[in-house]
Amino acid sequence: MASNLPISPTEPIGSQLQARRKQLRLSLAQVELDTKIRGKFLSALESGQYDSLPNDIYTRGFVQHYANHLGMDGQLVSAAYQAERGAADEAHTGRPQLSRPRRIVFTGPMLAAFMGLVGIGVIIAYLVWQFTALAAAPHLTLTSPDSDVSLTGSVVDIAGSTTPGSDVTVNDSPVLIDTNGNFSEKVALKDGVNAIKVTAKSKLGKSTTVTRNVLAKLPSTEQTVTTVPPAPIDGVAVEVTVKQTTSLVVTGDGKELFRGTVLGGKSLLFGGVGTISIKLTTGNAGVTGVVVTNTVAAGKKLDKLGADGEIRLNQEFAKDTVLP
Repeated sequence: MASNLPISPTEPIGSQLQARRKQLRLSLAQVELDTKIRGKFLSALESGQYDSLPNDIYTRGFVQHYANHLGMDGQLVSAAYQAERGAADEAHTGRPQLSRPRRIVFTGPMLAAFMGLVGIGVIIAYLVWQFTALAAAPHLTLTSPDSDVSLTGSVVDIAGSTTPGSDVTVNDSPVLIDTNGNFSEKVALKDGVNAIKVTAKSKLGKSTTVTRNVLAKLPSTEQTVTTVPPAPIDGVAVEVTVKQTTSLVVTGDGKELFRGTVLGGKSLLFGGVGTISIKLTTGNAGVTGVVVTNTVAAGKKLDKLGADGEIRLNQEFAKDTVLP
């Protein structure tokens, strides 16, 4: 047999081994007998079926032995086989290669950066939620009255809740709300149907309105006492008339007589004989007028207490007040 025969860099190693065996007129059975290499491995090697061969380290050994038996350079052939099989494995023509996913190790700076991103995300989510709440129209619920109602009397309680931070008005007159969005207001009624409009407005100008129709039946005693006495009295009586709906607080001799919203065109009478002082607070002095009778004057009329939109606090009318 020849020795150290050259090998082709382009032809498969298995094909070259097979060609050399056939050139030497050797059968696979004869080679198996001579080399002690199992015939099925020799056949798989010659046909390039590397996935049918045993462990690669073992296979390189018998490839070198087989090549030497055929008179070829065993080391050179074994190296060429190794390169050829490696390329086949990378192309997934042999047994699949298992890869283990890389483990992510969190370091101190990475954890700090991650927590920072989480904090930023929470802040952004909160700001988005706040903006969404502000951009939406506020909710508004009236619990009193919860529907249109008919009653006997000149005052109705308006109560309900809205989105905290909203501005609430009753017939365009502002009312106070607490930190939870709850509000309660007394509204002075006129005899007949009173349309009461409650509006909640957000800081961005979005608004929600609920209207209640209240049919008021004033008792005859209330209907008759609508003006101040025509002659001076030993005390003070004040008739308050509002041209437009506004808020009103009235005290007599230190005792609160009324606190609430008065509908436009409504008149209320306070005090009388024995009353020493009436104090009046109005949310709009320009639409609030009074007629006063006391010990020094009878039916003294002031068409308005101040400028339009002006809040007048504790305007006092005493039994001896001299009015212009």
